[in-house]
Amino acid sequence: MHYEQQKAMQRELNERIPPAAKGDPQNELRHVVNSQRFSGKTFDQSVTIALGFVRKRYPNFTPRILPPRQGFHGAPFA
Repeated sequence: MHYEQQKAMQRELNERIPPAAKGDPQNELRHVVNSQRFSGKTFDQSVTIALGFVRKRYPNFTPRILPPRQGFHGAPFA
């Protein structure tokens, strides 16, 4: 994966799923989404998979996921 794609994916992750305090399930969600994105999944697919994974450990978890900003089309794939 190209450096520019990695940076775009990281920017999207930081903008749409903000980090939380240490030990917060939100950070586990971010980790799984990032891993899925590197595997070639779309942002929405990655979030769906990550939510299922995190909710197994934290059934009452409510994620903080922001909508995409105007004009942002996500990270391109090769």
